[in-house]
Formats: sequence, C-alpha cells, structure tokens
Amino acid sequence: MLNTNLSYYIPLKKAVDDFLKEQGLTPMDVVRVMDEDSEGIIESLRKRCVISFRTERKLLEKLTSKQLNFLVFVIQTFYIINIGGMYKGLLIHPRRDQVVSGQKVTEEGLRQILKALELPDID
Repeated sequence: MLNTNLSYYIPLKKAVDDFLKEQGLTPMDVVRVMDEDSEGIIESLRKRCVISFRTERKLLEKLTSKQLNFLVFVIQTFYIINIGGMYKGLLIHPRRDQVVSGQKVTEEGLRQILKALELPDID
C-alpha cells in the first residue's frame, strides 16, 4: 500500500518552480519559445490529454496562450515523460496515477493540474 504521509510528496507547483530555478529559467522563458497560436496549442494538448471539445473551448476561453503553453510544458515534463511520477525522490502531487490514464492526462487529471498550478478553473 502506498504511504500517504505528506513528507513523501512535493506539490506540483513547488516541483515546477524548483525545476525551472535549477535550469536557470522562468515560466516566461519556457513559453516564449512555444507556439502562440491557440489552435496549435490545443492540438498539443490533444496529443497529451483525453479532453472533450467542450473542455477545449473552455480552456481557450479562460486561459491565455502563455498559460496554455505553460500547461503543455508541465504536462509533458512532469506527467508524460516522467513515468515514475517523482521529483527529487518525492512523489509529485497530484500523483501521476491520479491524472494519467494510459499515456494521456484525463479531463479530471487536467482539472487537478490546473488547480495545483493555480491556473483558472475550467468548470
């Protein structure tokens, strides 16, 4: 059984902030080199998430292109390629098994990631 002691977890936002700091980057540095076209960003999300057309539209309504790009970066870096779901020996919260099914983030998982990153809610 998985130990749910909080000392084994790192909040997603803290992991992202630490990762960027170690790389000498800011969130703006990351999104500056990414696609600014909303439809291109949504296509990137489709490749990484199982989301409905309704959710796509809500994302476009509520998040800026920079926020959407940052979301794509976080999903790819911390959930898609990071199969172990850990950062520096700690489980990232929300956990990978709570947000990913197969190799894609679920709609509920997307909501959890948005909340963890303190981005606008899409409900």
